Amino acid sequence: MPRPDAPGSVDSKNIPSSSGKAPTETAQPRTGYRMAFNFNSALFKVLVKHLEPEEEEKVLDLGCSRGFYVKAMEDYTRGVIGVDISEDSLKKAVTPKVEYGDITNLDFAEDSFDKVYSLHTIEHLPELEQFFSEVARVLKPGGTAIIIYPWELFRGMQAIGAAIRQYRNPLLAREIHRHRLTPKSIRRLIAGTPLTHRKSRLVFAMGVQYMTILTKRT
Repeated sequence: MPRPDAPGSVDSKNIPSSSGKAPTETAQPRTGYRMAFNFNSALFKVLVKHLEPEEEEKVLDLGCSRGFYVKAMEDYTRGVIGVDISEDSLKKAVTPKVEYGDITNLDFAEDSFDKVYSLHTIEHLPELEQFFSEVARVLKPGGTAIIIYPWELFRGMQAIGAAIRQYRNPLLAREIHRHRLTPKSIRRLIAGTPLTHRKSRLVFAMGVQYMTILTKRT
C-alpha cells in the first residue's frame, strides 16, 4: 500500500501547519488537521437508516480516522472494516477493524464490498475522480455507497472554525476543504463510472451536510 506521502492521500502533510502557512512539498507541519468531533450519533443514525447494513454484509468505511463509526457499525454487521492513511489515528484506533490504506488506491479486489460509506472525507482529497473510481471498483454490482460532505455557500465555510482553532488563521479554511461539493458536482464526478446517483438530501445533525446515495449498476 502507498505510504502517507503518496499523491492523492490525506495526511497532515497536506494540511496547513500550525504556523499558519501551507506546507511545501518537503515541509512537515507540527500538527495536522483534527476533527472537531470523533462521533456524531445523530449523523450515524441517519447513515444506518439509509445504508441498511445486514449482519453478513461486507461494509467499508473510507477515511475512518480512529474508527469510531466502524466500532458503532459493528453492532449491525460483522463484516465492517475501516481504512485511513493517518498512522497517528490508527495507533489510537478504538477498534481492531481499521487498517492503513490510501482511499484513492485501495488494496482490495474488485467487487469486494456490499456497501461503502465515507463521512466528511472527500472535501479534503486532492483527487476526487480517483476516489470515486475506487469506490466503483471495490463495490459489488447493485451495492450502495453513501457519501456525506459539508454544505457550504463557499469553499471552506464550514472549516473556518477549525482553521482558527488550529492555525489561528481563518483564511486557511480553503486549504482544509479543497473542494466545495454539491450533489451536482458528485454526479459530474461519477460520470463514466458504473456508479449512478440515487438521491441526495440535506442532513441536519450537528451542522448541515449533504448526503448522496450512489448505486453501482449491475
